[in-house]
Amino acid sequence: MEKEFRFRGPGNLPIIPPLEESDEIEERDEQSAMTEDKKHSDRYFLQYKYIPDLVADMLSGKISVDDLMDKDWWECSIQLFKDMNFYFEWDELHCDKIKVDDDYEMVVYTFPKPRQTPDAAYGAALINITNNSAIYYTLEYSFGEKWMLCSMNQGTHRNYGEVENLGLENFIELVSEKAKEF
Repeated sequence: MEKEFRFRGPGNLPIIPPLEESDEIEERDEQSAMTEDKKHSDRYFLQYKYIPDLVADMLSGKISVDDLMDKDWWECSIQLFKDMNFYFEWDELHCDKIKVDDDYEMVVYTFPKPRQTPDAAYGAALINITNNSAIYYTLEYSFGEKWMLCSMNQGTHRNYGEVENLGLENFIELVSEKAKEF
């Protein structure tokens, strides 16, 4: 009998069958024992590799738009496929979907407070629902306590320059303006 799959692996992460009763489960390290470099590396992975890979998977039809907001699934799949000791402040991550206009919707992420360059305060997948395209934007903490509006698209990072961090609504407006250039 063929097994039903419990988890899907985004990007190039493998797909595995559900655990058997005989499978051993690796113990997680205490988060307090992790170095700040490890924590920063894990935040960076989620913000600049994992979410852009999810956006690409959504465009290719491997996952749905709703999967772009399923942080419980993210946590499980990252721990299973990448690192059992993956660190992220999951309770401080907020995801929402908003309709920009008849052609665009946006999945918006509010990340935990940035601690160092280039942690992001916010992220947004701007999705053109009429032509199945999307770009992932971030508001990145930069040197000199400045903020940069940036994007990740097909592995390419683009910097649009310095902006003020006036909060989530301002970020949504900045990304919505990018829809006119999209």
